[in-house]
Amino acid sequence: MKKSCTILMAIFLAAFTTHSQTAEDALRYSRVYYGGTARFNGLSGAFGAVGADFSTLATNPAGLGLYRGSEMTLTISPTIGHSSTTYNGSTANDNRVNFGLGNFGVVFNINTANQGNFGILKSINIGFGFNRQNDFNNRVVIHGLNNENSLMKSYANILNENQTPSDYVNDDYPFDIGLAFGDGYNLVFIDSASGMYSCDAKYGGVVQNKSISTYGSINELDFAISANLADKLYLGFTIGVPSINYYENSVYTETDAKDTIRYFNSLKYDYSLHTRGTGVNVKFGLIYKPADWFRLGASIHSPTWYPSMNDQWSSAMQSSFTNSSWNQTNYSPVGYYDYRLTTPFRAMGSLAFIIGQYGLISADYEYVNYSQARFNSSQDSYTDVNNDIKSSFQSWGNIRLGTEWRILDFRVRGGFAYFSDPYATNANSSPRYQVSGGFGYRSQHFFADVTYIWSKMQQAYYLYDANMVNPAEISSYSNTISTTFGIRF
Repeated sequence: MKKSCTILMAIFLAAFTTHSQTAEDALRYSRVYYGGTARFNGLSGAFGAVGADFSTLATNPAGLGLYRGSEMTLTISPTIGHSSTTYNGSTANDNRVNFGLGNFGVVFNINTANQGNFGILKSINIGFGFNRQNDFNNRVVIHGLNNENSLMKSYANILNENQTPSDYVNDDYPFDIGLAFGDGYNLVFIDSASGMYSCDAKYGGVVQNKSISTYGSINELDFAISANLADKLYLGFTIGVPSINYYENSVYTETDAKDTIRYFNSLKYDYSLHTRGTGVNVKFGLIYKPADWFRLGASIHSPTWYPSMNDQWSSAMQSSFTNSSWNQTNYSPVGYYDYRLTTPFRAMGSLAFIIGQYGLISADYEYVNYSQARFNSSQDSYTDVNNDIKSSFQSWGNIRLGTEWRILDFRVRGGFAYFSDPYATNANSSPRYQVSGGFGYRSQHFFADVTYIWSKMQQAYYLYDANMVNPAEISSYSNTISTTFGIRF
């Protein structure tokens, strides 16, 4: 447990003391939940051996080979998110609505079966478009009373432990601690009696609130080609170009709970971050049909290389004291930083049982080792952060199960997915569960599908030093209605 707290302290404290890439950032951009068409979502993504859906370009591109004709699809996916947190016995809730595109794609079928000199090559299919990989839209509110310490106490501890000279505080910590420290009366100051850094609320007695709003997504442009060999073996290849667009805005406040702290009334710390990056990966896949009722699928995804990631961030600290002449607001500069990121490789195994013209049952297993993510830069060393990544995360797997049944021109679907806990310890367990269900209509040249997706993820969040505060237990829920319209040509 002591090791767990040390790891978590490094992860969460780094985000407060200065902006720099952390193990949590690597995990955020490595976790993939594969959105896409409503049919794909209806089976919770268990399409690795089913195929004939545009979303398979992002999972097993061999699925492209099962197309018998050309088609175009468009998916809209509005989401209602809800979060519930518990911190020091207090609870808080929040909701958020977001409108997003799940996918857009076009598949072109080239039938070679009736042409000479192609042997067992029955068809070639080419597809391109985009699929959503992750949705960052969420809002969390944390609220509770802390009778033991404060954020300012953690700031003072950092300065004392590092023996930071007072002349260096503003330069070394321009985005947080430097905003709380200065020449006048401040939130963090040097105690004249001890000569150490101190603060007014070092023994707590403050109501702490934090709201965290995140926006953005990872969308991947996919360009794929697949071949059908003798209606038995299907091979596929995808070049993926994922694009990260992540925004985070947080507001942290502390308020004297009972007006018992000398001088101090309140503080407000605002922080904003925008991360952008474009990467590239390749995917190889196959599907084999040993019998008409059974299919096996496998695919390998290379690591995703982000050669140019960029962060832009800024912050502000507002303080309020019993003497109003001491009140002030300090603003940070705007920070910019460029770096590189590599996310882990993935491997998938799949199987599907085809029950004649009536329906199917399918399952996917995905292996991913989150400890393989790496940061690097020509400007700085990432040895410490990469070591945190290796020690904080683990290799495990994600499981997706799905079924679809045919009733004349209609389809009924259901699915379940489990995205395993990526953490190496139980101190910050963060698995995700997903349940889906939907229906669709298919005619010769048109189809439409609607799916409802419910998901839940829990995690522990530390407001600052994990050795000083209890974790806020966060439960995040999302309710998504995914609707796809498609035409065949």
